[in-house]
Amino acid sequence: MLINKITTGYVIQTYNTETGRCEAQDFIAGDECEYEFSETGQPFDVDSLETELEYQPYNMEQPI
Repeated sequence: MLINKITTGYVIQTYNTETGRCEAQDFIAGDECEYEFSETGQPFDVDSLETELEYQPYNMEQPI
């Protein structure tokens, strides 16, 4: 079975006012997550799993 983990958060972008370019960005994940079935989008109770989900870091790419 496939499930989606949905994490609410926000992004802080730092712009250079002389060039108008984005110089950096930070992705901040919130504390709360929701889970849903991948196929239907219906809510899923992750506490019902017999196995623990591995931690996957929130790696995001910086602008070039």
